[in-house]
Amino acid sequence: MVNENGLLEIHVLGALNIEAQGRCLTPKGAKNQALLVLLALSSDMTRPRRWIEDKLWSTFGPEQASANLRQALSKIRASLGTYADILVADRASVSLDASRVWVDLHDGEMPLDERSELLQGLDVRDPEFEDWLRAERAELQSKIARFAPQDARGILIHCRAITDSDTGHERLAADVMANRIGEGVSEQVRAWRQSQDDDAPDLTATDIQVDCQLIAEGNGHAVFVKALHKPSARILYSKLTKVGDLSGVLDCDETMGRTIFEATDQIMGKLPQVLDNARPEARATALSRLGMYRMFSFEQDSLREAYGLMKQAHERDNNGVYLAWTSLIRSIQIMERAETNVEALLDEATELQHLAMEQSEGNPLVNAIVAKMRGSIFRDPAGCLELAELAVEANPASAYAWVSLAEANMIAGRPEDALAMSARARSIARTSPFKHWWDTGHCVIAIACNRPAEAIEAGEAAARAAPLSRPAHRHLLALYALEGQLDKAQKVADKMAKIEPGFSLDRLVNDDNYPVRTLRKKGLLEPIRALL
Repeated sequence: MVNENGLLEIHVLGALNIEAQGRCLTPKGAKNQALLVLLALSSDMTRPRRWIEDKLWSTFGPEQASANLRQALSKIRASLGTYADILVADRASVSLDASRVWVDLHDGEMPLDERSELLQGLDVRDPEFEDWLRAERAELQSKIARFAPQDARGILIHCRAITDSDTGHERLAADVMANRIGEGVSEQVRAWRQSQDDDAPDLTATDIQVDCQLIAEGNGHAVFVKALHKPSARILYSKLTKVGDLSGVLDCDETMGRTIFEATDQIMGKLPQVLDNARPEARATALSRLGMYRMFSFEQDSLREAYGLMKQAHERDNNGVYLAWTSLIRSIQIMERAETNVEALLDEATELQHLAMEQSEGNPLVNAIVAKMRGSIFRDPAGCLELAELAVEANPASAYAWVSLAEANMIAGRPEDALAMSARARSIARTSPFKHWWDTGHCVIAIACNRPAEAIEAGEAAARAAPLSRPAHRHLLALYALEGQLDKAQKVADKMAKIEPGFSLDRLVNDDNYPVRTLRKKGLLEPIRALL
């Protein structure tokens, strides 16, 4: 663009560049640059001060974050020189004068090259900003892809069994394990498994190859699993596991379940990096994966972002699993009291789960998600149990299936059975980036079973995995108070005040709408009064 009107140009496609009339005005410092970007890419170029502080200084206390923001504003104005008055700030918000700013992403032509990257090389090193940037990059890629829409044909997965013996038992075990990994992937993205028979068609179109090699070793066997992106030969996952008895492979015991779930999860995490970005399956997977990160944060704005990302995923690939995730987001918003229009959220969650099951009939992951909702939100014991059992039967390596069965047993009045199933789910999911979800759920069930020590262990594990997770810290606070560890309880209360707007001990103890139903039901909020 040749600027003849004295506009401040902000180029965000590629490396960030801010200029006016041929002069570079890009401020020094990644966070100063990021602040301008946060404003330039907002709908009205205005953001609340607190929102900006949360995105750029999320690990700082409120006072230090405010001081950092004031310092950044001063440095940006100095860099902009005669354009400094474009940046406007008051006690509540910070904005740019939109009438004097041109942004290439909004005002220029949409790039047609799918390799175009938003803010290339900008490294702010704040988890909240990185999450925001991932969402913005995903949205850009979604917009680019919409210019050249394609039909979702499905990812092709070739599952191979390799053994050093011709015995049917060993070959069956290897074949079952390889196919369970392929099935696990196909639950989460549109995919087809390919036959390895001698008369199978040409496999040159294979996207993912899953090899399961089983070798006799002493009194047991060694199982080596390797998954690779066939066109590029990039390895997506590999692991060697020792098994004593092949029945553990066939029955999918806890060890095998953990390996299968881990392989599936890592393949899903890397798929968007290796597939052609123009393919709907690749775009939908990238959007949904980011949506899961946002969803399992349980934070209000993040849940809203997750909802939008899952909706975009479904628009790119009409797969019911994305509707199931969207319904789960709505249920979390209901349980977290994150929104006020609960009835509308319930109605939408109900409709979404029905649509998900229609579009992905028989999908074990969809059954598991819907079962969890029928238990925790709709309090439907029969419906929860039916779908949870179907999910576990179809995929005994799914931590999502086992946690839904734990939910079914809880509402059926079998807490000890629920605890055992939750422990299995937690063990299977121990390498997941979302492991804190299973840890937190196990903490709650342990509380219901009157096992405070086990609940504390699970709660602390959740807090380590997700230091900003509010549900884990809420329950730890009550558990520490119950055990008489008031110093620890107070530290958790202080942290909650930082990570949850509007938190107070009085609200936790006395507000019946605060989301700690199990603690309240068990009378475990009373010990907290010692801190009031």
